[in-house]
Amino acid sequence: MPLNSSVRENGNVVITSGNSLTIENAAEFSRILREALDAAHVVAIEFEADVAIDIIGVQILCSACKSASGSGRKFTYSGPQPQGLTDIIFSSGAERYAACKHNNDSTCIWFGGAQ
Repeated sequence: MPLNSSVRENGNVVITSGNSLTIENAAEFSRILREALDAAHVVAIEFEADVAIDIIGVQILCSACKSASGSGRKFTYSGPQPQGLTDIIFSSGAERYAACKHNNDSTCIWFGGAQ
């Protein structure tokens, strides 16, 4: 399944990850996220179970979370986080269990905290 987005009846945007969130499609991933955050107050990403994610994909997720917070929007995910995301977060040393000002001072949902 390719990376894409869809608008739900409630106005939220859901982005499907496709099979890769890596440097090869970073520009497309960033564009889709920007457009979604411009169009909706709530944007969620649904990950394919076997999605390949590299550190660039992780950086884009973090940047989108900060952008959403800065504009009063919410960026989250639905369903389970894929093992590929967990693996890259832990292997890069990016896991965080401290409060994140971009997540209402809760632990970071992308880097080890609860959603």
